[in-house]
Amino acid sequence: MSSDAGTTSAPARPGAWPLAAAFAVLAALTAGELVVAGSAVERAARITTLAGLLMAKVGLVLAFFMRARARRRASWLLLVAIGLGAGAAVVLMLETVYRVGVR
Repeated sequence: MSSDAGTTSAPARPGAWPLAAAFAVLAALTAGELVVAGSAVERAARITTLAGLLMAKVGLVLAFFMRARARRRASWLLLVAIGLGAGAAVVLMLETVYRVGVR
């Protein structure tokens, strides 16, 4: 028997610099959302951009702060979920733009 048979290996906690970098990216994405929300572009383009920024923030939070990147299965499920959500959002937005343009 080995001496470390009863211990569990927990993932190492990230240092201060990676946490600060992740927080800075989240702050930059939030600032981008505020800029896009106040811009004078078409409404459909604003909504699409805001949805993309939201998915980027969710991916960052899940991957970094919730340590989904430490587990391969969770990472793949995260990517599939974000991809399916983005695809559904794009299809619904394109359908709405088409319906508004037809009438």
